[in-house]
Amino acid sequence: MPRPPINLHQKAREVLHHTSELHPEADRPILHFESSTDSALRMMRYLVGHMDPTSFYPAVLDSHLGQLRRMILTELIESFERFLKELAAVCIDYLAPYTADDRFDEFFPVRGGTVAGFVSAATVGKALCESETWINNDSINKRFAALLKVPFGDRWEWLFPQANQQPATERDRAATLAILWQVRHNLAHNVGVLTHSDAMKFRLLIGGPVAADRRLAPTADDLKYVKRFLKETADRTNERVGQRLAHLLGLIHAADPALFDAQAKANDVSQRFTFSVTINGHVGVL
Repeated sequence: MPRPPINLHQKAREVLHHTSELHPEADRPILHFESSTDSALRMMRYLVGHMDPTSFYPAVLDSHLGQLRRMILTELIESFERFLKELAAVCIDYLAPYTADDRFDEFFPVRGGTVAGFVSAATVGKALCESETWINNDSINKRFAALLKVPFGDRWEWLFPQANQQPATERDRAATLAILWQVRHNLAHNVGVLTHSDAMKFRLLIGGPVAADRRLAPTADDLKYVKRFLKETADRTNERVGQRLAHLLGLIHAADPALFDAQAKANDVSQRFTFSVTINGHVGVL
């Protein structure tokens, strides 16, 4: 008796119903980032620690581990992208009730394909941030510089400045991050295969030759050091953005103290950013 036919259209769509709970820390961007990146590397260590290498052909094992390391590298970089989105969404939610200038223009217009998400999003910040990609320094800089500007004033500094931009102390970090954004692009669209176009882009970014017609094969050390770099960058970004947000809320409160309870707001912001901030003289409690 022949097997009943499988409806592949239905089976492919069922993926959307197979989900799991978010991390408990998902409402705090920096902790959400740490949970995701830590779990990815823990998975690698767990699998390697529970495997008997003598049970595999070396070439087969190396091929499988190479595939797994490419997947983990992608997740590390994408977790940082999500961190930036969540960080911006938090800032928007804190600032939107008290600002009436053009700081949110960089997040518009809402296009046809994103209207449904905009209407159903849990907060204004999520509506404006979740549907877009955050995978190049230029767009990230413009969004945060506008979002965190002084009310009706000049834009804030660049988060990830290029060679001729300020602050100069962040330029090396920005240059390395630009390379990782391109790595993420390559992994997502070419599955790690370095085309001649990819090789030329990387050559321009690192200032040296990169072989084409090869495939990225990250090592365990590569993953460890990329994770450390992204963790340091996330911590630094979390601190800079959190301090700037607190400064802006302090200016807003000083102009009109009746708008909100400064102590309660300082406590709330401190807990979301996981370090104590000060709003108009009120020190946040974690």
